[in-house]
Amino acid sequence: MSTNTKTKKITLTPSWKHYFIAYVLSVLAIPLFGIGLIAFYFVRKKHKNIRFAVTDTQISSIDSKYHRNIDLVNIEKVTIEQGWLQEKLNVGTLLLSTSATSVELIGMENPGQLKQMIEEAIARQKKQQEKKNFRRTQDPKHKPGSMDKMDYLTGLWHQGLLSEEDFESERKNFE
Repeated sequence: MSTNTKTKKITLTPSWKHYFIAYVLSVLAIPLFGIGLIAFYFVRKKHKNIRFAVTDTQISSIDSKYHRNIDLVNIEKVTIEQGWLQEKLNVGTLLLSTSATSVELIGMENPGQLKQMIEEAIARQKKQQEKKNFRRTQDPKHKPGSMDKMDYLTGLWHQGLLSEEDFESERKNFE
């Protein structure tokens, strides 16, 4: 795990423990005409190509083919998936679910602790967004009711109940 304080970004990589069985089987298969070496190469390549970038606002899943971003405020549920061996090795997969998609953080060490940190970050981000939305509703760009009056005037003008000159003179009061 590395931290970049300049951009507040944390990069996570899957633990080797997540690939423990694959590594053991590939080493055991080495005497079979070198098949184990090929298997070991592909396991190692897959292990090293996956990383996750966590910032204050989003989590990115990056592998050799895809780069997926998920905003923290959109995450609805964080769950941990572990087999019995993964539980013994203290690794697991975190599943981050939104209404539209999900992202898996595979092979994370201390998944319970990481889940708690992500949930706290989600709560902070949602609270900040609520504050921003509250500020937007508090600062209207026009006087309350003025747009309703302008719509009423426009309606009268469209119906022919108000002359062009009267409409223009009244419209100037709203600018």
